[in-house]
Amino acid sequence: MNHEPPRWASALLSWLGDPETAEEVQGDLLELYAHWVETVGEREARWRYVLSALKLVRPLAKRKETESSTPFFLRPDMIRNYLKIAWRNLVLHKAFTFINIIGLAVGMATCLLIVLFVTHELSYDRYHAKSDRTYRMTIYGQIGGKEIKAAQVSVPAGPALVHDYAGVESLTRLALDGTFIVKQGPNSFKEARVVFADSNFFEVFSIPLLKGNRKTALLEPNTIVLTETAARKYFGGQDPIGQSLKLGNRGVFRVTGVCQDVPSNTHFHYDLFGSLRSIQLRETWLSSGILTYIVLQPGYSIHQLEAKMPEMIKKYVGPEVQQLLGMSLSDFTQKGNSFEFRFQPITDIHLHSDYEGEIEANSDIKYVYIFSLIAVFILLVACINFMNLSTAGSAGRAKEVGIRKVLGSLQKQLIGQFLSESVLVTMLSLIGALFLVWAALPVFNQLTGKEFGLKEITGGWMLPGILLTSLLIGLLAGSYPAFFLSAFKPVSVLKGSIRAGFKSGWLRNSLVTIQFVVSIGMIIGTMVVYQQLQFIQNKKVGFDRDQVLILHDTYTLGKQINAFKTELKKLAPVLNVTLAGYLPAGASNNGTDGFQPDNGDPQATVYREKSYYIDEDYLPTMGIKLAQGRNFSKTFLSDSVGILVNEAAVKRFGWKKPIGQQLWRIGNGNPDSHRKFTVVGVVKDFHFESMHQHIAPLVMFYGSDNFQMALRIRTENLPELLKTVEQKWKAQTDNPFAYSFLNDRFNKMYRSEHVVSQLFGIFAGLTVIISCLGLFGLAMFTAQQRTKEIGVRKVLGASVASVVALLSKDFLKLVVVAILIATPIAWYAMNRWLQDFAYRIDLAWWVFALAGLLAVLIALLTVSYQSIKAALVNPVKSLRSE
Repeated sequence: MNHEPPRWASALLSWLGDPETAEEVQGDLLELYAHWVETVGEREARWRYVLSALKLVRPLAKRKETESSTPFFLRPDMIRNYLKIAWRNLVLHKAFTFINIIGLAVGMATCLLIVLFVTHELSYDRYHAKSDRTYRMTIYGQIGGKEIKAAQVSVPAGPALVHDYAGVESLTRLALDGTFIVKQGPNSFKEARVVFADSNFFEVFSIPLLKGNRKTALLEPNTIVLTETAARKYFGGQDPIGQSLKLGNRGVFRVTGVCQDVPSNTHFHYDLFGSLRSIQLRETWLSSGILTYIVLQPGYSIHQLEAKMPEMIKKYVGPEVQQLLGMSLSDFTQKGNSFEFRFQPITDIHLHSDYEGEIEANSDIKYVYIFSLIAVFILLVACINFMNLSTAGSAGRAKEVGIRKVLGSLQKQLIGQFLSESVLVTMLSLIGALFLVWAALPVFNQLTGKEFGLKEITGGWMLPGILLTSLLIGLLAGSYPAFFLSAFKPVSVLKGSIRAGFKSGWLRNSLVTIQFVVSIGMIIGTMVVYQQLQFIQNKKVGFDRDQVLILHDTYTLGKQINAFKTELKKLAPVLNVTLAGYLPAGASNNGTDGFQPDNGDPQATVYREKSYYIDEDYLPTMGIKLAQGRNFSKTFLSDSVGILVNEAAVKRFGWKKPIGQQLWRIGNGNPDSHRKFTVVGVVKDFHFESMHQHIAPLVMFYGSDNFQMALRIRTENLPELLKTVEQKWKAQTDNPFAYSFLNDRFNKMYRSEHVVSQLFGIFAGLTVIISCLGLFGLAMFTAQQRTKEIGVRKVLGASVASVVALLSKDFLKLVVVAILIATPIAWYAMNRWLQDFAYRIDLAWWVFALAGLLAVLIALLTVSYQSIKAALVNPVKSLRSE
């Protein structure tokens, strides 16, 4: 049977097809048509013939060619070819591949860890739904020449704000009430993470309630909300709702809700939230005792509210100033005093706030800047390694480039080839970096106090960001080598008239110098931070902080505390025991009071100074020396209105003969307010707070009903003593026995500086290692490039030492230049850091000299291996190397 294809399709192909190939194409199609008829039938064959003819007519064929006009060097086959050749080159040069991958992996891993830390620090309190409109109310002022910055404000301030100004949408408050012994049935637990909150706390802050009603859970007195962790701790798998907990002397609380655990990136971390109505608050405007948070109405500016604060202060604070000080608010301010309400965005608290009365120690934005710069520097050093080794290795690939160009390769193709190698190295480095991060996370978490896991790296924007950054690093780090190598002229290269690798010497030298500037700067920083910490730890603090045992939670003993003190004093290893309202390096009950010298002027300057209560054993127990006068004594009944002051207070009040001078205690609404006290003794200045601050004026009142206990002890048989003290404790109470040592508590104040010191040391070490890897690779390349020269020199009588000096001197010159650049930069940066300490070291010249010497020695050791190896090669082999 005669099977013919559709004639119209054949005619269309003849009319619109390419006339030069029409006959050949039609013949091929007819053969295909006959084959299709036999295999798939005539109907299917006719369809295939028509479609094939349409695809070959000129307009459609042209359009297809246009749509698929991808540049040849970017087609998938070419990209696969690039990667295949890139892999072969990496395998061929194993040593340099290893140096590149290790250097980049270490740099990227360090950068990743720092990014985790920085992003976490910057994320504090941003998870709250209304975080952009939520502010904390604070106090700022100048009283008696002293700056006052308080995170806590007076109790009535918040409600007055809501009542008087429509721009405030809502208000919630938190009251801190110290540590509690919490009992549930027969079990007792010490809880420091307890706070009392207004009933709308869970509406202002985005902490979801899993059980209970967020609006009513804290509405009634003696109700409490637990976190998930606390609920499991106290009640296991039971339903906690309706159950009871006893909070120390605050009584029994009924559980009305369970909330999710508070996220780590918030400025407060509590497990138990009691109703604020459960505690009595001091309703005075001149006190500061409660944390107050407000949410503004949408569209209402905080500046509008701040502009109204002078009017509010005049209305509410003015009358109390008049009552307590006997002067008007305007007279008070004319004496150089001031009092302001200010507002902090809650997202700024963690990194920008160092006010008195903070919930917990905040971080500092300067450390975010410092570690961000370190991350950039370390990554820069790692990228410099790659660029240097790639350009230095151009000598070995110059002929390859020349041959490729002779065979028709375009510069774009060569750039693609070299960039693919760079990206491949970067991706391999990324795999290594992720492994290093996984391995380093436990140590990093321990250092920083964080709880990072792999989910922080793979979740959210992090993983896409890491991949994109790695790709950019590969493209940027490989860009210069790619353009540099692809620009070689094939004729010049093949003739040997270009000494590839030396044209870029000025750039390589600059990059090596930058590497060592960073390394030397990090070494200097590490040494200065370490010196400052040693200075703090070894500086005389004005009291004896060794062999002082602090017993915790002694307030739970109540009226039995003095009897317990007497029992402890009978123990032979116990030299003395004190009860005080505050112990050095502590955080609780170190309050401030207003003091007015009794000089006959009712409107004399009021000074706001530190104060706390002590007993007659405080000075001998703590090893504090008297400068003038006497200590408190039970035999002097007048000591109930006596005070001890430090030397800084004597200077503050301008006394030449302080003994017998009198002070009025002003404000705060406590029982001793507006009473006159007489100075009975002056103690030598001692550091009762951090050395970040100068020693402040201090006033100490006499009182035996204090609840912080410290023992001066002999430590020859410490375990036995602790066992005996614990037995006596358990004879008084069934609460848990806990203790610490004053020296440990003092060191704890500088934990952030210790962390900075350790991290600085680690990062400095990593920077030096990465720099040395690059220097090692460059020395290897240099030795290879100068193989024949070394052989000739040895034949002419050069010694091994002279060859080593020849190969090393250029690198040492760069290190010396780096020292000259790094020294002033490091001096400026570390001087700025030291300004945060009231007591600090001086920057000694030998620190910079030692850092420079270390850099020279490290560079010399790194380069000398390759130099000596090259110098010891038999000159016959050297001259045959090509």
